[in-house]
Amino acid sequence: MTPETLQRGRLGIFGGTFDPIHIGHLRAVMEVAEELELAQVLFMPCHQPPHPKDVRASAAHRLEMVRRAVNDNPRFGVSDLEVRRPGKSYAVDSLEEFSRLHPGRPLYWLIGADAFFALHQWYQPRRLFDLADFVVMTRPGSPGRDLREYLSHYLDPAFAPADNAWVRLPNGHGAKLLTTTLLDISSTDIRRRAAQGRSLTYLVPPEVEDYICEMKLYETPEGED
Repeated sequence: MTPETLQRGRLGIFGGTFDPIHIGHLRAVMEVAEELELAQVLFMPCHQPPHPKDVRASAAHRLEMVRRAVNDNPRFGVSDLEVRRPGKSYAVDSLEEFSRLHPGRPLYWLIGADAFFALHQWYQPRRLFDLADFVVMTRPGSPGRDLREYLSHYLDPAFAPADNAWVRLPNGHGAKLLTTTLLDISSTDIRRRAAQGRSLTYLVPPEVEDYICEMKLYETPEGED
């Protein structure tokens, strides 16, 4: 892939706490990138989740783990946009900044199904679809949920079926479900194993496991800080 393609092609954005990032994240995103021919996907650790969530590692540590995890994949990159921005990390603020930095470039926000179907609880959720398309990652065998029904009920009745299984607004932005290999790996379980001194091999990239050990992350059991 040429540098020009990386800079101008479809740009995916995958946000999260990444506490820590793991193999399940990387595999699902790789499949989305291939399916939708995304030129690049930026992994973006948040600074502070808008909704209550137990985040154990600092933003700086989580950013470094993400950098190490994607370093060997030329299609993957890292954004420190939310880490640099103080306060709560709102997706709409980030997408507005990406739109400013990449005018005219197609933006795709990658998100798990559980998080997506709570989108109406996010800050300015309808505004999100003025800025990007949403790719909703589901696991094989997950109960199907109707995208149009959800979006038209909670966000805008103008959402309608479009080509290639997209559900879109008249301006063209919308959402699509993609079934990916969402491995049954959780960051919570990884933190528990780290606190017990157990191996993280095959759960996180080797570089991430080395960093967790080196920095002694998650050594204190959760709830004992």
